[in-house]
Amino acid sequence: MKAPLQTANSGLTFVELLVTLVVGAGLIAAAVIGFSTVAGAPTRGGRVDVAITPANHSTLYGVTTNFVTIGQNPNYFQAAQARRMKDRLMSDVAAGSAVFVLGRNQLGGVRPASIDVSTNDFRNVTTPAAFRGLLIDADADLASVFPAAQSGALATTNASIFIVRGLDNITDSANTLRMVATYEVDFLPTASPPGTYASVRRYGTNATVPTDYYHVFYPGDANTTDPFRPLGAFFERSAQAVGDPAADLFRVAPNGAFSFVWWPDPLVSYLSGRPVLTGSAGTPRAEYANMARRTSLFFVLPAFPGQ
Repeated sequence: MKAPLQTANSGLTFVELLVTLVVGAGLIAAAVIGFSTVAGAPTRGGRVDVAITPANHSTLYGVTTNFVTIGQNPNYFQAAQARRMKDRLMSDVAAGSAVFVLGRNQLGGVRPASIDVSTNDFRNVTTPAAFRGLLIDADADLASVFPAAQSGALATTNASIFIVRGLDNITDSANTLRMVATYEVDFLPTASPPGTYASVRRYGTNATVPTDYYHVFYPGDANTTDPFRPLGAFFERSAQAVGDPAADLFRVAPNGAFSFVWWPDPLVSYLSGRPVLTGSAGTPRAEYANMARRTSLFFVLPAFPGQ
């Protein structure tokens, strides 16, 4: 009687193992190449050292160096940082009691942790212009930083977003408004290489070093012809007092006032020079229609989130 045949071992033969290793190595190599392609995508145009004076660098980031190194657009890493900052902004707004967007033509640097309102009735501060007055009462030098025209669409090159938390304490001697955070949007012309450097930053308790930031470089773009403006537009309540024809266009909010805000987009390779048809004359759209197609970082901020 013949012995039963032996069944094959379930394990891999040497040849099968060798083939498996070769295939696996190929898959790993393909994955590495794919990852390298994605990781290198933000800098396919090459990284560039943008010269910034130590004084300006200190104002923006709290450090004194001569340049920043950044990849040209489209920059996917900076785009991820920008959207992370947008989420942080929305979280800060939800924690605040008031939000004011102020235009300025100087670099940032005004980041108060609190504001003394012991000599002011802050309940009347319902517009960016009124909040500007509150800042000037605390420091008269700020009148040269923030121009008087703060209603409607901003005509300034830079902007600040002040998010107010509320009263710190109420006593007979002092009332103090505490801040949640300050955001700054700045555009800086550069000579080496020629272009425009844009920076968006958030400051918390440390008024010198930002907690979050992203930046963008636009080579060869001076941001002067059809520039990236307005950075913000404030819509007042329709019941607000009238008198300024330019600002009257923006008195259209039925109840809660709000602001439109635009930030530079790391995924858009141009900053200016591509105008679009403006809105009809005599409407707010005519003041900001040129911001279409320039950025996906557009959002609406309520002036009083708690309302």
